[in-house]
Order: sequence, then structure tokens, then C-alpha cells
Amino acid sequence: MKTKGYKLSTAILASVMSISFMLSGCGNKDNNAGSTPAESSAPASSAAESSAPASESAPALDPYEITWYLPQSVFPDAKLVQDEMSKITKEKINATLNIQLVDWGTYDQKMQAIAASGEKADLIFTSNWTNDYLQNVNKGAFLDITDLLPQYGPDILKQVPPSAWDAAKVKGKLYAIINTQVLARTPGLLMNKSYLDKYGFTADQFKKLDDLTPFFEKVKQGEPDKYAFSLKGDTDVMGNYGTTLGLEYFAMKNPGVVRIDDDSSKVVNLYETDEFKGFLKTMRDWYTKGIIRKDAATLKDTNSDELAGKYVSSTFTVINPDSAANQAQRFGGGDAANVAAVEFSKPFMSTGSIIATMTAISRTSKDPARAMMFYNLLYSDAKLFNLMSYGIEGTHYTKVEDDLIKKIDNAGYWVDSGWEYGNMFNSYRTSPTQPKWFPAGPDKNAAAIPSKLLGFSFDPTNVKSELAQTASVVDEFYSGLITGIADPDVILPKMNVKLKKAGLEKIMAEMQAQIDAWKATK
Repeated sequence: MKTKGYKLSTAILASVMSISFMLSGCGNKDNNAGSTPAESSAPASSAAESSAPASESAPALDPYEITWYLPQSVFPDAKLVQDEMSKITKEKINATLNIQLVDWGTYDQKMQAIAASGEKADLIFTSNWTNDYLQNVNKGAFLDITDLLPQYGPDILKQVPPSAWDAAKVKGKLYAIINTQVLARTPGLLMNKSYLDKYGFTADQFKKLDDLTPFFEKVKQGEPDKYAFSLKGDTDVMGNYGTTLGLEYFAMKNPGVVRIDDDSSKVVNLYETDEFKGFLKTMRDWYTKGIIRKDAATLKDTNSDELAGKYVSSTFTVINPDSAANQAQRFGGGDAANVAAVEFSKPFMSTGSIIATMTAISRTSKDPARAMMFYNLLYSDAKLFNLMSYGIEGTHYTKVEDDLIKKIDNAGYWVDSGWEYGNMFNSYRTSPTQPKWFPAGPDKNAAAIPSKLLGFSFDPTNVKSELAQTASVVDEFYSGLITGIADPDVILPKMNVKLKKAGLEKIMAEMQAQIDAWKATK
């Protein structure tokens, strides 16, 4: 069944233009994007039709080309797929697509250049790790979409948990769309199940990190050609394991953290907490027992060894419903049934986990309303979403079942990064062992523990110099500590002395002041 295209009357078009001009300035001050209708809070079917208004008597929209920037590999068939996508968007919103896939390594630099030049752009991927969201908002690169989202993104609001929008707000206003995926992070490990079976262990018996030690000792003794545990010196341990320690952090090289269960949200030094000290002692124990490989601190890449099946366990990671299927090639030869997932704590939803993957409308967009209409289609139109992810059926993949596909060898297109755009719960499955996204994805989000600081983002402007100096100290000690090469009883005191000399106390005071001010407005 074909869905009718969006239609707008002349009066509505005039209103859209008016809104566009206002948004490029300070934005409308009356509405709040967090106040979504009650009926929008429940997940919708992946095949849900857009609920945007249409009018048979209204004139059609003028043609428009939507330019969308996304960090991604470049594929030879990208234009072919975009043309197929444009057939759908042309029919529904009279727009064609110009999707600019920019290499991961150059994306941040490219987006800074676009923002500085004023070049026309409509949709731009933004996050807290590339093309920084807060920095772009502060310099006026993104439009305030507080009013635009409920008007032209009703299907987006149906899919994103209402509480999540607070994380993306800046001073009460919204400047980016949250890409729907599992927004909560569940810390854990992935393992080759055959070795658990071989040595008489099961994944569910590992409740904390130290529980793994007897298993890893047996692997070390019985599998001399394997590495028990994957770890290297630049691993962001707190990003994927911190909530297990009961600690919420804000950046890899910022030592200031907050205890999750602390109602006062007092900022403390990560490297002085008993929780992190205990973690480091476990890493030290594993290193001395050979569980962590001797060159872990200086390793730049473990990818080739993992793909070769040399690791029995992954490094610290986030466990999602599709994790085993996605990483199966690293454990047990590609069969997800051979991959066991170990979860250390309940899912935790924080500002950082939410703003890690969003899409903004650029201030240089010539039609912000149309950009929002298109992005709404990525939530309501499963065919459009899967074209973007996997390409064209028969050319890039074949259907195995209704929602299960298989990649065609040497396909010229295979983005497969649904977490980057739209509603990932619309995605086809690429493995028969992968659960259906409905209800697995929404259920995971619903089970999440929300951070007490959900919506707070630290502004480092006042302590940039001190953060640069503490980052240098972290660089000096971090890799040796987390891989167990350095003795924490000896090295941590030295590290903390240097951190304080570098300005740590000023950073923590600034963080505390911002947290207290933010909490006072709640």
C-alpha cells in the first residue's frame, strides 16, 4: 500500500519559511520538545505510516534536494542506492537525496570546514565523540528544532523514549534528533562459548569481574596458542565498564566522576576511588598470571588477532540484543550460537550514551522542515531505512526470510550502521540467531536505569587549560595501569600528585558548580 505524500497549503508553506528564519536565530522560546504527547511514548510498529498531515486540495511541495553528511566508508554503489531511496522520498515529500559519506578519519575536520564556510547542508551526524554536539550548538552551527520536531517528526517521537530527550537539550532547547537504537549501555564481555563448555563454566555464573579469574586461568594453562582476554592500552574502560563500578564519567581523560547512587552528585577523582583501585588490582593480577598479554599497553590493534580467533574473550564492551550476532566472526567461526554474552550490571542510560549518536539540521539548510520530514521517514518507512543500510535486494543482498537477509559476496554497498541514523529497530536481521528488534530493542531501553544527571553535559570552556594538562598526565600513566603492567599501589599515588599539580581540583570544582547549578533548575 502506497503512503500518500506530504502536502502543504500555501499558508503552511509561509509558516514553515517563517519558522526557518526564526530557527536560524534564537529559536522559539515557548515550546519544550520534552513535552511529547502521551500517545507518543510507546514504540510504534516498524512499518508504521507517517502521521503527518496531508491535504488533497493543497498544492504539492516544490522539488528539493536534501544534503546529508554522515561518517562512513565510501561504497562504489552509493549513488545507485541513493537513487533508489530518492524514488521513495520523491513520491512522499518531493525531495531527492544527496548523501555525502565522509571517511571516519576526516569527518570531524570536514564538518568544521562546512560550518565555517556556510556551505549548504541539511542533515549532519553529530555526537560527543566526533563533530561535537555541544561545541556546534554553542557556535550556532545547528538549528533549534524544539518546535520543528513535534510538527514534522511525529514518528520519531513515537520511537524515542520521552525521558531521553532531556539528554539532548541545551539550556532547555533541542538541536538534534536522537537516533533510535539501544540507548542504554549494558557493560559486559563476549566469549567463545566452546571454551566455557570445555572447562565447565557458564556465562551466567560470572556476576563480577573477579569471577572470571578461574576460567581465564584454565584458558591460559590449557590453550597456549590463545589469548584469554582482549585488552590494549587505549581501551576506554570507563565508557564500557564504569557503570559496573557504580561510577558515571564524562570524558576519557577527565578524572572527575560521580557515583551513580549518590543523590548529592558529588564529583570525585576517579583515580582515588576504591572502586577503580579494586579494578586496577584485578587487572594487575590478570597481567601477572598471563591472562593479559605482555605487550597489551603498547598494542595499537587487536582486530586481526580477534578475527583469527586468537582471543577467547573480548575486551570490555556493551552488550546489545545483536552483539553476539554482530561479533560472531571473532568467536567460534561466525556462528552466533558459539558466542556467550556476560552482563555485569543492568542497562544504564546516561547523557553520554544518548548524545553519542544524533542527527542535527544545519543552520545553512534551505528547508529545515523538509529535512525533518525526510528524517521522520527513516523512522516510519522500513524499506527506506533498509535501503540505506543494506542496499538493493538482489544486487547487494538476498532475502532468506521476511526480515532476514544475506549479503551477496563482493557487494558494492553494505553500510550496516543503523545506529548512525533513523530508527535501527526497522533493521533487517543479518543472522538467524539475532533476535527481532521488536520487542528486544524497546525492551532493553525500558529496562534501563536512568542517570540522576540525565540531561547534564559538562561545559569545559572555563578549564580547557587544566583539562589539557591533566590529559597529559592520564596519557603518561593510563595504559600501564589498565593493562596491569603498572603496580597501582606504587603508580597511583604518583599519578594523583601530578594530576593535582595539573589543575585537577579546579576542574572538579568547575564540574561541581555546573552540576549544582543544573540541579537547581530541575
